[in-house]
Order: sequence, then C-alpha cells, then structure tokens
Amino acid sequence: MDGLFDAGRELTSGSDEPSGLVRVAAPADFFDFFPMEWMNEFMAAYPRVRLDFVLSDGRADLIAERIDVAVRGGILEDSSFFARKVFDEGTDGLVASPAYLAARGTPQTLQELADHDCLFFSHPSGQGVWRLTAADGSESEVHVAGRFSANTAQALRKAALSGFGIALLPSTITIDGLKSGALTRVLPQYSRKGHGLNLVYPSRHHLPPAVSAFIDMVTNKLVSSAAC
Repeated sequence: MDGLFDAGRELTSGSDEPSGLVRVAAPADFFDFFPMEWMNEFMAAYPRVRLDFVLSDGRADLIAERIDVAVRGGILEDSSFFARKVFDEGTDGLVASPAYLAARGTPQTLQELADHDCLFFSHPSGQGVWRLTAADGSESEVHVAGRFSANTAQALRKAALSGFGIALLPSTITIDGLKSGALTRVLPQYSRKGHGLNLVYPSRHHLPPAVSAFIDMVTNKLVSSAAC
C-alpha cells in the first residue's frame, strides 16, 4: 500500500502548471471504454500538455520505452514501480444477448455450456477454460468452445451484444448492456474473481505536474463512471 497515491492529491498550479509530454501505455482497446470526450476535456484544461499513447495488449517496459504512466489490470508483478489503484478486484459474470438465448436456449447448469457457443480469449487450442465460483464458494473448471474468440474483453463484449454466444466478462464493461437489456445474465449464481485496474508509474518522487494531472483525471473519470 506504500506505493499507492493519495486519491485526494491536489494538482499543482502557478509555475508548476502541467506542461510537456506524457507517454501513456494502455491496452489496445483503451479508448473503447475511455471516451475520447474525456481526453478532450483534459487537453482543453491543460493546453500545454501533449499526450503520446502506446496502445498494446503486451506489457510495456516503462523504463526502456520511457513510459510515464501505464494503465494495467490484474496483479502488479513489478514491486519496484508505484501505482494508484482505480478499481479493486471486481467480479466477472456470464452474459449473452436476449436474441442468442431466444434462439439457443438458456443453460441451467455449467454442463450445458458445452452445448453453446462460448466467447473466450484466444488460445492456440481453439478452446477456453473458465474457472467459476458458485454462491456457496465451491469452484468448478469448465472447458468451453465456440466459433468466435478474441484477445480483448471489448471485442468479446461486442460479440456477445451481436448474439455470437455466451461470454465471461468483467462487470465493469457489461453493466450498461445489462441495464439497457442488450445483455442478460446467464447462470448468475456463478462468477469469477476479477482483477483490479491500476495506474502504474516508475517513481512517485518528483512526479511531473502533467503526469500527476493525467493520473488524477483518469482515476476520477473511471471511478465516477463506475459509480453511475
């Protein structure tokens, strides 16, 4: 916890007005869940700041690539870096479109997933493995298959919305679809422990005002959005 930023950190002003280049490493689908309008607000508020995004699903080398801040999910493997936690660990749940369920039926047990098209992260085997926890705490491992797989959660979400099958996705990216009725929960008694989201940076000492301003903006926007 020593490396976590204080969420209430104030932006500096006056001679320390945010300026200069901020290099940001983020997932390839970052702008699928982070509206460009928010970025426009930030750049309007800080006209002297320039942003350079390195979008990739690989882990950027913060030092070698001169990255100021990286958007990372999951467990932080390098304890030499510092981070501000945006989200705590959430839960992933099974979802599908009403149209898919109307056409193929709604599975009532985990075993019935074998009869369905499941949407999973790309794997050379052409199959996926879902490790799910029941409401009573018991755990199950389910091997799934389907006609569509991808290497980003947003691609799988869009496939689920389009009726391609059943997906296991973070609640943070399915909440809007569930609220609107575009997605329906499947086997809601099962879930998977998700991963948090962190903003990682090489050092908390002498953090440039532009980097601090960017970290504050991303944190505030994502936290506010999740609370809606």
